[in-house]
Amino acid sequence: VISFLMAKWFSPISPDLKTLADQGKIFTREHDKNLLSLLHTEEFIDKESQVIHLDASLEQLLALIKSSRKNVFAVIDSQGILAGVLTMDDMRSFLFDKNTDQATRVRNIMKIPQATVRPDQEMQQVVKIFDEANIWQLPVVDEQERFLGFISKSTILTHYRELLKQYSE
Repeated sequence: VISFLMAKWFSPISPDLKTLADQGKIFTREHDKNLLSLLHTEEFIDKESQVIHLDASLEQLLALIKSSRKNVFAVIDSQGILAGVLTMDDMRSFLFDKNTDQATRVRNIMKIPQATVRPDQEMQQVVKIFDEANIWQLPVVDEQERFLGFISKSTILTHYRELLKQYSE
């Protein structure tokens, strides 16, 4: 009885179930972790994300913006490797400044992404990256740093809320 109580005091989960709980195969009292383990990063990648080449001109960028409904763009090189990102906030000053040199290239106004995500990363890690970087869109890259798409914090939160509703009923 004493050994059982001591074990329970140090770990609320029995040693037999600890491995399964860590893998997210059974639910524990850590509700956030439990629900996030049900979400898979690769399912949330926006594969229709807009991309623009590193050496594109402002004119090409403007044409892309006119035809797009997105607020964030990936800047890639000729092999599809992610070089940077552009947001509407980043571009606004360049696009509406009449003194901007039209020869300016995308590479001169892009920003290096604060963080990237891999499609096989656990959702708990992805949410942590979102929180640390304090942004709403993260680029997803493969092992060779090729751009795959963006993942949105708001999409993850929407699905998380749906799961929370399901498991609360």
